[in-house]
Amino acid sequence: MLVIVDHMHFQYNGFLLGLLLMSLSYLEEGRDLMGGFVFAVLLCFKHLFAVAAPVYFVYLLRHYCWGGIVRGFRRLSILGAVVVAVFAAAYAPFVYHGQMQQVLRRMFPFSRGLCHAYWASNLYYFR
Repeated sequence: MLVIVDHMHFQYNGFLLGLLLMSLSYLEEGRDLMGGFVFAVLLCFKHLFAVAAPVYFVYLLRHYCWGGIVRGFRRLSILGAVVVAVFAAAYAPFVYHGQMQQVLRRMFPFSRGLCHAYWASNLYYFR
């Protein structure tokens, strides 16, 4: 039974890992804008992938936006518009209904501590 429960729990994470690999695949193919788009979608699914965002930013800045001031600024603007469009589409309903404060509290639960699953390590230790 534990195998089934673990598979069900981690199946969602497998889907997200697939999105991450798809994004990396687009970057490897040289389709940087599409790779950034898929990574922005991934961030909307699970914000814990934000630890990879600085790496993506530096890579895309160097690989996609580099090459002259005008060309670089134009590409940076396009990339920024794509990322903003993804986040706007994802969070616009929450903003419209006045629930953005609730979303932020649930995404970043500082009031209950960052390690909210302290019982999990104890449970696996005594297994």
